[in-house]
Amino acid sequence: METVAGETNARAEGADAQDPLTILRVAGEQAMRVASAAFALLRAELRLARSSAFVLIWLSFALVFLGVGAWLATTAAIAAGIYQLTGNVFYGVGAVALANIIGVIIVLLAMRGCWRDLSLPRTRRVLADLREPSP
Repeated sequence: METVAGETNARAEGADAQDPLTILRVAGEQAMRVASAAFALLRAELRLARSSAFVLIWLSFALVFLGVGAWLATTAAIAAGIYQLTGNVFYGVGAVALANIIGVIIVLLAMRGCWRDLSLPRTRRVLADLREPSP
Protein backbone atom coordinates (compact mmCIF):
# COMPACT_ATOMS: atom_id res chain seq x y z
CA MET A 1 0.00 0.00 0.00
CA GLU A 2 2.93 2.32 0.70
CA THR A 3 4.38 1.81 -2.77
CA VAL A 4 1.11 2.78 -4.45
CA ALA A 5 0.78 5.84 -2.26
CA GLY A 6 4.44 6.65 -2.83
CA GLU A 7 4.02 6.47 -6.62
CA THR A 8 1.02 8.75 -6.45
CA ASN A 9 2.88 11.20 -4.24
CA ALA A 10 5.88 11.09 -6.57
CA ARG A 11 3.65 11.91 -9.54
CA ALA A 12 2.08 14.74 -7.58
CA GLU A 13 5.50 16.15 -6.67
CA GLY A 14 6.70 15.79 -10.25
CA ALA A 15 3.79 17.89 -11.44
CA ASP A 16 2.93 21.18 -9.94
CA ALA A 17 1.99 20.23 -6.35
CA GLN A 18 0.09 23.49 -5.92
CA ASP A 19 -2.17 22.83 -8.89
CA PRO A 20 -5.72 22.39 -7.55
CA LEU A 21 -6.63 19.89 -10.25
CA THR A 22 -3.65 17.71 -9.35
CA ILE A 23 -4.51 17.88 -5.67
CA LEU A 24 -8.13 17.06 -6.48
CA ARG A 25 -7.11 14.13 -8.73
CA VAL A 26 -4.76 12.69 -6.09
CA ALA A 27 -7.41 13.10 -3.38
CA GLY A 28 -9.94 11.39 -5.63
CA GLU A 29 -7.58 8.48 -6.29
CA GLN A 30 -6.90 8.06 -2.59
CA ALA A 31 -10.61 8.27 -1.78
CA MET A 32 -11.32 5.56 -4.36
CA ARG A 33 -8.63 3.35 -2.80
CA VAL A 34 -10.13 3.83 0.63
CA ALA A 35 -13.62 3.11 -0.68
CA SER A 36 -12.49 -0.05 -2.50
CA ALA A 37 -10.65 -1.26 0.60
CA ALA A 38 -13.73 -0.61 2.75
CA PHE A 39 -15.92 -2.41 0.21
CA ALA A 40 -13.55 -5.39 0.15
CA LEU A 41 -13.61 -5.50 3.95
CA LEU A 42 -17.41 -5.36 3.93
CA ARG A 43 -17.62 -8.21 1.41
CA ALA A 44 -15.24 -10.32 3.51
CA GLU A 45 -17.26 -9.61 6.66
CA LEU A 46 -20.51 -10.53 4.89
CA ARG A 47 -19.02 -13.81 3.64
CA LEU A 48 -17.89 -14.61 7.17
CA ALA A 49 -21.32 -13.71 8.56
CA ARG A 50 -23.07 -15.90 5.96
CA SER A 51 -20.78 -18.79 6.75
CA SER A 52 -21.38 -18.38 10.47
CA ALA A 53 -25.15 -18.17 9.90
CA PHE A 54 -25.15 -21.50 8.06
CA VAL A 55 -23.06 -23.09 10.83
CA LEU A 56 -25.51 -21.73 13.41
CA ILE A 57 -28.44 -23.24 11.50
CA TRP A 58 -26.80 -26.68 11.43
CA LEU A 59 -25.81 -26.41 15.09
CA SER A 60 -29.39 -25.49 16.00
CA PHE A 61 -30.59 -28.64 14.23
CA ALA A 62 -28.06 -30.66 16.22
CA LEU A 63 -29.19 -28.94 19.41
CA VAL A 64 -32.83 -29.80 18.70
CA PHE A 65 -32.01 -33.46 18.10
CA LEU A 66 -29.82 -33.64 21.20
CA GLY A 67 -32.50 -31.89 23.25
CA VAL A 68 -35.18 -34.28 22.06
CA GLY A 69 -32.93 -37.22 22.88
CA ALA A 70 -32.24 -35.86 26.34
CA TRP A 71 -35.96 -35.25 26.90
CA LEU A 72 -36.84 -38.78 25.84
CA ALA A 73 -34.14 -40.26 28.05
CA THR A 74 -35.30 -38.19 31.01
CA THR A 75 -38.93 -39.16 30.57
CA ALA A 76 -37.96 -42.82 30.20
CA ALA A 77 -35.93 -42.59 33.43
CA ILE A 78 -38.85 -40.98 35.25
CA ALA A 79 -41.25 -43.63 33.96
CA ALA A 80 -38.84 -46.40 35.01
CA GLY A 81 -38.45 -44.83 38.44
CA ILE A 82 -42.20 -44.61 38.97
CA TYR A 83 -42.52 -48.22 37.78
CA GLN A 84 -39.90 -49.28 40.33
CA LEU A 85 -41.76 -47.44 43.10
CA THR A 86 -45.27 -48.58 42.23
CA GLY A 87 -44.76 -51.85 40.37
CA ASN A 88 -47.19 -50.75 37.66
CA VAL A 89 -45.93 -49.76 34.20
CA PHE A 90 -49.01 -47.74 33.43
CA TYR A 91 -48.50 -45.46 36.44
CA GLY A 92 -45.04 -44.54 35.16
CA VAL A 93 -46.16 -44.00 31.58
CA GLY A 94 -49.26 -42.10 32.68
CA ALA A 95 -47.33 -39.84 35.03
CA VAL A 96 -44.84 -38.93 32.30
CA ALA A 97 -47.64 -38.36 29.78
CA LEU A 98 -49.53 -36.19 32.28
CA ALA A 99 -46.38 -34.16 32.99
CA ASN A 100 -45.84 -33.66 29.26
CA ILE A 101 -49.45 -32.55 28.75
CA ILE A 102 -49.15 -30.08 31.62
CA GLY A 103 -45.90 -28.82 30.09
CA VAL A 104 -47.59 -28.32 26.71
CA ILE A 105 -50.42 -26.35 28.36
CA ILE A 106 -47.93 -24.12 30.20
CA VAL A 107 -45.97 -23.50 26.99
CA LEU A 108 -49.17 -22.66 25.08
CA LEU A 109 -50.22 -20.18 27.76
CA ALA A 110 -46.81 -18.52 27.61
CA MET A 111 -47.01 -18.43 23.81
CA ARG A 112 -50.44 -16.82 23.99
CA GLY A 113 -48.91 -13.92 25.88
CA CYS A 114 -46.22 -13.60 23.24
CA TRP A 115 -48.80 -13.75 20.43
CA ARG A 116 -50.69 -10.93 22.11
CA ASP A 117 -47.51 -8.84 22.27
CA LEU A 118 -46.80 -9.49 18.58
CA SER A 119 -50.06 -7.77 17.69
CA LEU A 120 -48.57 -4.56 19.20
CA PRO A 121 -51.54 -3.63 21.43
CA ARG A 122 -49.92 -0.54 22.96
CA THR A 123 -48.90 0.83 19.58
CA ARG A 124 -52.40 0.23 18.21
CA ARG A 125 -53.87 2.01 21.21
CA VAL A 126 -51.58 5.02 20.71
CA LEU A 127 -52.38 5.15 16.99
CA ALA A 128 -56.10 4.96 17.75
CA ASP A 129 -55.75 7.81 20.23
CA LEU A 130 -53.92 9.87 17.62
CA ARG A 131 -56.66 9.30 15.03
CA GLU A 132 -59.40 10.53 17.34
CA PRO A 133 -59.88 14.30 17.22
CA SER A 134 -58.94 15.95 20.46
CA PRO A 135 -61.85 17.66 22.32
